[in-house]
Amino acid sequence: MFFLPFKEMTFFKVRYLLISFIIFFVAVLVFIINGLANGLAMNNASSIINMPASSFYLQKNVEGRIDRSHLQINLEKVQSKSGVEPIGIQMGALSQVGSDNQLDVTFIAMKEDGFLKPDVMEGEDFVTGVKNEVLLDRSLKSEKVKIGSIVKDARTGIKLKVSGFIHDQTFSHTPVAIVSFDTWGSLSGGPQNSKYNAVVSKNNDKVSRKEISKLVEGGVWVNKETVIKGVPGYTAEQNSLMMMLSFLIIIAVFVLAAFFYIMTIQKTSQFGILKAIGAKSSYLIKSTIVQVILLTLFSIATAVGFTRIFKAVLPIDIPFIFDLMQIIKFSGILFLVSIFGSLLSVFNITRADPVQAMGRLE
Repeated sequence: MFFLPFKEMTFFKVRYLLISFIIFFVAVLVFIINGLANGLAMNNASSIINMPASSFYLQKNVEGRIDRSHLQINLEKVQSKSGVEPIGIQMGALSQVGSDNQLDVTFIAMKEDGFLKPDVMEGEDFVTGVKNEVLLDRSLKSEKVKIGSIVKDARTGIKLKVSGFIHDQTFSHTPVAIVSFDTWGSLSGGPQNSKYNAVVSKNNDKVSRKEISKLVEGGVWVNKETVIKGVPGYTAEQNSLMMMLSFLIIIAVFVLAAFFYIMTIQKTSQFGILKAIGAKSSYLIKSTIVQVILLTLFSIATAVGFTRIFKAVLPIDIPFIFDLMQIIKFSGILFLVSIFGSLLSVFNITRADPVQAMGRLE
């Protein structure tokens, strides 16, 4: 079964090479769009995605938008409950002392030693009881912004000392600046007036969730996925990219089906001759499908390698994530699409007439 497909592919090298290029380029497009979709998702909501949380207690009627939720919280009472922590989120800007250049950031207030606070990758963690310290996302690190630098909140003018840098912490495409609750009180109008955006549950403990519902009025529990989709711009971006991927796969079905159909039409007389010397239709169909499998596997494997290299040479400011599990999933879809496209040409093989083929040769 493998002798005929190999012999034909090596004889008509250019023809099969062109088909391989088509499958290769379709696969590369799918993988790159998928990588960009993953990269944009992380760039938009990595602070929520990476958060060790199961559910969020938000203000009612905000449709999962944590940035629109505002809860009046008794900090001491909420923090006395196990497995839950309040969180504050506020868009803002930082500037260096003596400079007019501003850096857009999202302030996130967390408990200094709580389960929500990400690990410090460089520098030092908060010192308990010390106000006006900030942990910045590593993307803000520069010659001017480094550990020990003094930055200023553009709205209040409060000066903050950069104590360390954290990794992969963004919200709505802006780097995150993590502050303690004491600093949050100063940034948001004083401890008496400060509000918090949510109470986060680590493991969906029913008892603590019920206690929070009684302590904080006007809220509702939502799952983490809802909050991620509620990050500004997240759903619109992901839906647009997923629609592009879907249409690309649909187009691939038609393109590959057309290519394989034309290829078998061109080989109708060959199929007729092979039938005249004893080859069965089932053998010819299997040979054609083997060709498609070999071409598809080779093209997809090459596309995966190309995408890996593409990610390595891509500028660091372009969000792109090479997710091997998703690459395998889309490779499987493209493989099935190719097989499906080749099956449409089976009718041409079964209808190939040996007598008509011999007549054509005469």
